[in-house]
Amino acid sequence: MEIMPYEQAEQIIKAQKKISVAHCICRKEQRLLGKGCDHLSEACMAFGTGAYFYIENGLGREVTTEEALKILKIGMDSGLVLQPGNGQKVWSICMCCGCCCGLLRGLKTMAKPASVAHTNFYSQIAADECIGCGLCEEQCPMDAIRMEGDTAVVNRDRCIGCGVCVGTCSVAAVKLMQKSEQERYIPPKDVVEMQLRIAGERRRS
Repeated sequence: MEIMPYEQAEQIIKAQKKISVAHCICRKEQRLLGKGCDHLSEACMAFGTGAYFYIENGLGREVTTEEALKILKIGMDSGLVLQPGNGQKVWSICMCCGCCCGLLRGLKTMAKPASVAHTNFYSQIAADECIGCGLCEEQCPMDAIRMEGDTAVVNRDRCIGCGVCVGTCSVAAVKLMQKSEQERYIPPKDVVEMQLRIAGERRRS
């Protein structure tokens, strides 16, 4: 799985000619089970060929670039995690919550989620700017932030670089930092390359 910051998602959406939005299947499933949350339901976007497929098969509806950006803004304000399709050409973006998304729930149980989630970023908190409100600790979907006295501290082993804490901080004390070149993840070129990578990893394991 790959994690994407909101600024990258904005640029991808602006570059699309065909966009669809569909209801989040994870939230729909949890609500049918009597669980779930009140987060945005229409939160899964598809682009290009994927958008045509969703629209023509009644799985989603077409939206304009402006409406897609508004949906993205709602997701950002409510602390949803962006998960794009795992490829250099992004054909979909899902906005996920830690309470319903099976992938995020699974990641959270791990000791080092950052080693599993593909992301090129991590959160960093400026101690001299932090006001100790604790909102970032409360909103972090991976429990990667904890309060030490009056200052929030990031556990790099748990941080998946989703940027939820950045949007939460009212004083801009949290910033997303880019990982070193050696740590950065380059997505597969397409679905075929992705499947070959997965097969290779399974053989090695």
